[in-house]
Amino acid sequence: MPRPPESHAIESAILGRKRKIRVWSPDPTEFPPPYPLLLQQDGQLAFTDREEELPYGSWGVDAWIERLARDGAIRPPLVVGIDNSPARRKEYSPITTEFAAYQMMIVEELLPWIGAEFPVLAGPENRALMGSSMGGLVSFALAANNPGEFGAAACISPWFEHENNAYIHEVLRPMASRPPIRVYMDSGIRDWRGLDDGHRGMLLARMELLRLGFVEDADLVWKVDTWFPTDADLAGSLVKPDKWETARFNQHNEFQWNRRLGAPLRFLFGG
Repeated sequence: MPRPPESHAIESAILGRKRKIRVWSPDPTEFPPPYPLLLQQDGQLAFTDREEELPYGSWGVDAWIERLARDGAIRPPLVVGIDNSPARRKEYSPITTEFAAYQMMIVEELLPWIGAEFPVLAGPENRALMGSSMGGLVSFALAANNPGEFGAAACISPWFEHENNAYIHEVLRPMASRPPIRVYMDSGIRDWRGLDDGHRGMLLARMELLRLGFVEDADLVWKVDTWFPTDADLAGSLVKPDKWETARFNQHNEFQWNRRLGAPLRFLFGG
C-alpha cells in the first residue's frame, strides 16, 4: 500500500480562502528525488487512502505510479492533488472569471509553494496536469494557456461539451498557433445519462488540435474505450454494491478512470 498523501490547507490571497491540497511523494529510499510534478484535479478522489469510502473507489494514482515506476515504465512524479470546491463547475470552465482566478492561484501561488517545499524538477517538460470530466477540460486549458509552466496534459473523459462545446467554439477554434504542449485524451462511449462520456466533444477537440499542427501518436494521443464490467469484475472491485447497477453501463466514474490510468501516466512520464 502506498504511503498516504500529506494534507495541506493553502491560504490563497487570489481566491480569498484556503484550498485543501494533498501531496503524495514517491518513497525517496526507493525512488530518489528530485521528481517531475503532476497536478491532479479533484484531488480528493485521487489517492488510495480514500478508496474504501468512495462509491467507485479512487483513481489509485499513487498505486499506479509505484507499479509503473518499479517496472521502469515511468519516472515517478510527485503528485499534488487539488481538492475541488463548491465552485468546481465554474472554476473548471475555462471561459469564466472563476477559472481565471483558479488559474492565477495555480501559477502564482501553488507552483511557487510546491517548488519551495518539495524536491521537484523545474521546467515545463517536467510538469503535467491530469483530470477527468471537467477536470480533464480544465487540465487541457491550463496547459494550453501556460506552456511555460506545463508541458503536457492528460484529459480523461474530458467534458469539452460543457455549455454546448463553448470552449471549443470560443477558445480552441479561434487559436491561430499550436500551443507547445503534449496532449493525451481518452473517453468511454456511455455515461450515467446514457450519452457518450464526452466522446464527441473529445473528437471535436481532436480535429482542432490536428488543425493547429498536433501530430497523432506523437504529441497527441487519443483513445476510445468500449469495455463494460461484468458482475464478476465488479465483485473483485472497490465499487460499492449499491453502485453496481449503474457501473454496468456507466464509464464516467473512478472505477473506469483507475482502470485506464496506465496509458496517460506512461504518456506523461514515460521515457
